[in-house]
Amino acid sequence: MSRKSRLATLAILTVTLVLTGKTTLAFHDDKSIDDVRLFDESFVDINAGAFRKSLDLEWLDTWSGWRMGGGSTSTDYLFLQTHLKLHHQLSEKFYFGLDLEQDDFYTRKPLEAPLLFADVYPFAATDIGLSFLGAAAVDKRQSDLGFALTIGRRPHNYVRLSWLSVDHYFNEKNPIDNAYYQQSAERIMLQGFYNVTDHWDVHFDLEKETPSEFVFDDQISRFKNESYNYRLSIIYHFNRNQFAGADVRAMNVAKSLSEATSDEAQEVDYHLADIYWVNGVGSDYELTAGVRYDDFNEQFRDQLNQANSYNFQLWTLQVYSALYHDYSTHQAWDLGLYVGWSERDRIYEVAGNPNELNEGVEAKLRTSWEYHSADKRSRLLLSFSLNLDDLIDDSTDGGGMYFQTLF
Repeated sequence: MSRKSRLATLAILTVTLVLTGKTTLAFHDDKSIDDVRLFDESFVDINAGAFRKSLDLEWLDTWSGWRMGGGSTSTDYLFLQTHLKLHHQLSEKFYFGLDLEQDDFYTRKPLEAPLLFADVYPFAATDIGLSFLGAAAVDKRQSDLGFALTIGRRPHNYVRLSWLSVDHYFNEKNPIDNAYYQQSAERIMLQGFYNVTDHWDVHFDLEKETPSEFVFDDQISRFKNESYNYRLSIIYHFNRNQFAGADVRAMNVAKSLSEATSDEAQEVDYHLADIYWVNGVGSDYELTAGVRYDDFNEQFRDQLNQANSYNFQLWTLQVYSALYHDYSTHQAWDLGLYVGWSERDRIYEVAGNPNELNEGVEAKLRTSWEYHSADKRSRLLLSFSLNLDDLIDDSTDGGGMYFQTLF
C-alpha cells in the first residue's frame, strides 16, 4: 500500500473515530454489579508497575508474543494485564491465530476465552482479507461467532473492522434452565497500526458492545449491559534511539441488575492521557519521562434504597521518570520516581451518610531487577516500591512483576 493510500485510509479512520466516538469493553460473561476498589495512590501504583514504553513499542511491532504484568493497587485487588497473540502464516493467502487481551484494574473480572481467527486473502495483490472469528467454549451457550474485513496485513499498515455475536448460541443451546437473552449483544471492533511516515506511527483500538438484556431462570431477574472502550497511540521517532508519544484511552460501562429484592444500576467512566519521551533505546542506559492524567468515575444507584446511592471519583495527575540500565548479558536494573496529586471522593445522594473526601500528594520510588534472554526478546522484571509520601508510618508500598516474550 502506497504512502498516499495509507494517509487517505488514516484520514477516513480519523473521521470515523470522531463520528462514532465510542467503543466497548465486553462484560466477560459477568452478569453482576462491579465491586469497585480504588484508593488515593492506585493510579500511581498502576503507572509504576506498567511495562516500559520501549517494550510497548516492541509489542506493537511484533506478530506473536505473550506478556503479563501486575502489581498492588493499595487495595484488596491487584491490577493485571494479560495479552497473548499467536499469528501463523500458512501461505500467502491463509493465516490462522488467536488473540487474548484483558486489562483489569478496578474490579474482579473472569478471564475471557481467546478469540480465534482464520484470515483469507483471495487476491494477494489487493491486500484485502476476509476473516472468520470465534471464541470457542465447551459450553456452546458461551461461544462467540463473527467476521472481519482487513485492509493491509498485520502487524503493520493495516486496518481491521470486526463484528462478533456474543454468546451466539445461548438461546438455542440452553437446555439447563429457562434463562435467555431478551436482547443479544454484538461487539464491533476497529483496529489498526500505520507507519504514516518514517517518523510517525499511529495505533488505534476501538471496541463497542451494543446494549444487551439477559433474563435469568426465575424470569424476574434481569441484567442489562452496554459498553465502549477506545485507545489511541501516536508515536514520533526522532531516530532509532529516541521517540516521544501520546496515549489516550476512554472507557464506559453501564449496567443494571434487577432482582426480586433489589434493583441496582451502575455506570463506570474512565479517561487516561499519557504524554512521554524516551531516550537511549537499545543502549546501556534508557531514560523515560512523562506526564499522566487518570480520571475514574462511578455512579451507583440503588433504586429501592436511595440512601445507598453515591457518586465516586478518583483523579490523579502525575509526573514520572525512570532510568533503565542494562549492565550485563542477562541482567538490568530499573529505577523509577512517580509523584502526583490525587483527589478521591464518594458523595452519597441522601444526606446523613458519611461522605469521603481525600486529597494530597502521592509519591513512589520503584526499584526493579530484570533478567532477560541474551537476544532480549524475553524479559522478566521484579519490582519493589517505597512510599515516599509516608516513609515513617507506611514506608513499603508493595511490589509487582511483568514478563514479556516475543515469538
